Amino acid sequence: MTPPPQTLALPGEAVLKQIAANIDAMLWSWDPHSGRITYTNPVFEAFWGVSADSLGERPWTWLEQVDPADRSEVRRLQTSPRKQLMEYRVHRPTGEVARLSQRALPIFSASGQLMRIIHLATNVTWQLDTSKQLRVEIGRRTDSEAKYRAVVENVSEGILVTAAGRILYANPRALALTSLDEETARSRPFIDFIHPDDREWVMGNHLRRLRGEVVENHYQFRVQHDNCDTRWLEISAVVFEWEGTPATLNFLTDVTDKRRTEDDMRKALAHERELSELKSRFVAVTSHEFRTPLAAILSSVELLDAYGASFPAEERRELLDQIKTAVARMNGMVDQVLLTSRLELGTFSFEAAPLLMPDWLVRVMAELEHGNPQAARISMTCDGLDTPRMADQTLLRHIVVNLLGNALKYSDPDTQVEFAASGVGEHILLRISDRGIGIPEADLPRLFGSFHRGTNVGNISGTGIGLHIVKECIDLHHGTVDVQSKPGVGTTFTVKVMAPLA
Repeated sequence: MTPPPQTLALPGEAVLKQIAANIDAMLWSWDPHSGRITYTNPVFEAFWGVSADSLGERPWTWLEQVDPADRSEVRRLQTSPRKQLMEYRVHRPTGEVARLSQRALPIFSASGQLMRIIHLATNVTWQLDTSKQLRVEIGRRTDSEAKYRAVVENVSEGILVTAAGRILYANPRALALTSLDEETARSRPFIDFIHPDDREWVMGNHLRRLRGEVVENHYQFRVQHDNCDTRWLEISAVVFEWEGTPATLNFLTDVTDKRRTEDDMRKALAHERELSELKSRFVAVTSHEFRTPLAAILSSVELLDAYGASFPAEERRELLDQIKTAVARMNGMVDQVLLTSRLELGTFSFEAAPLLMPDWLVRVMAELEHGNPQAARISMTCDGLDTPRMADQTLLRHIVVNLLGNALKYSDPDTQVEFAASGVGEHILLRISDRGIGIPEADLPRLFGSFHRGTNVGNISGTGIGLHIVKECIDLHHGTVDVQSKPGVGTTFTVKVMAPLA
C-alpha cells in the first residue's frame, strides 16, 4: 500500500489565515469536497481582482486570465492531491503578461483522507511600479509584521521564522518552549538552542527543505533549557520568501508529555513481554527439574511395591532415603519459587535485629552440612565481627546459602570453596570464591534474572532462581554485589551489606 504523500501540517484555521494575510505571496485554499475556493489572502485578491466570497458558484472564473496554453495544466494543479510546482503565464487586465510560480500542498487527515489543497504562488515578473502598487494595497512589511505579531503572540503553537541560520522572529510561545529571551534568540544561530545530539539531523532537514528536497513534514527533536530540563518539540515547517531571502516558517508544539506517555507504554509492554517470557521459562525449567526427582520417587515406589517384602531392611531404607531426598529437592524448588513470588510482590521486608555473626555463621554451616555432603569443602574465615551488628538474618541466610550452594554445585568435588566474612565500618563483607566452571561474559548482564542459567551449565541441575533471590535480598539489605568470573577458572562473589554495630 502506497502511503499518502508528505504534506504540510498547519495549525488552526485562524492562525493560518492570520499568517497567510501577512506573507508576500498569494495563498488560497481549495476544498476538494465542494469544489470551491474557501479562502484567499489579500495578495491573491489584489492580483486576480477576486476573493473567495466573490467566486461563489463560479470557482474557476479567475482562470480566464491564465494563458489558454497553460489553462488545463493549472486547472489540474488546482485539484491534484499530489505536492507539485509549476510556472504559467497570466494575461493581466492592463495588457501585461505576468508569470507565476505556483506550488500545491495537499493536506491529509490522520486517516489519510484529503482534506484541502493549499496553493502558494509568487509573481516572478512584476514590474517595479506594479510591485509598489500591491505593497500599498496590502500594507508595508513593517505594518504587516506588526499585525502578524499581534495575532500570533497568544496562540498555543510556537512560531519561528528562520533565515540564513538565524531566528528572525519568535512568538512568546516559541521563546517559552526554547527557554530563550527575545534578545538571545535573535543574537544566536537557531541551531544553538537544539540539543547537541539532534543538531546534525535538524540542520540536515532544514537545508534539504531550503533546497526544495522532500523532507518529512513532522518530526521531533529535543531542546535543552538552562535549568537542565530537556523538552521534546514537534516541528512542521514551510519554505517561503522573507524580504527576498529564502526562509522557513516553523510551527513548534511541546510533545514532552506525549513522549513520556509513549515511553511508559513501551516500558509496560516490555514488562508484559518479560513476564510472559518468565512464565515460559518457569514452565520449561520446573517441568525439567521436577521430572528427575519424580522419576526417582516413582522408580523407588515401584521397586518397593513389587519386591519390598523380599528386600533386606537396609535396601528398603536406601530406597526410602532416595524418596525423601527427591521430595526434599522438590520442596526446595517450590520454596524458592514461592520466595521469588513474595519478593516480587513486595511482601518480604528488611527487619534488622542485633546479630552476633560468628555464632550465626556456625549454625548456618551446620544446617548446610546436614543437607549437602559437599559442604565439607567450604573453608570459612571470620574477621572483625565479634561485636553484634544490626542485620536481618533471614535475608543474610538466603544470600549465604544460595551463593555457597552454587559454589559447591558448579565446582569440582576435589576443589575448595573459600568463604570469608568480615566487618568493615558499618558494613559486612561476604566473599565466596570457587574454582569451578565460571560464568561466560555474555551471561553476566542477565545473571540475576529469574530463571536465567549460564550457557555453560550443561546437565547440572538448577532452576535459575537462586541468584535472583540473592540480588533481591541484597537490595533489601541496602547492599551491593560484585561478580568476578572467568570460564574454566572460577567465580568470586563479593557482597557488601549495611550492618552497623548494635
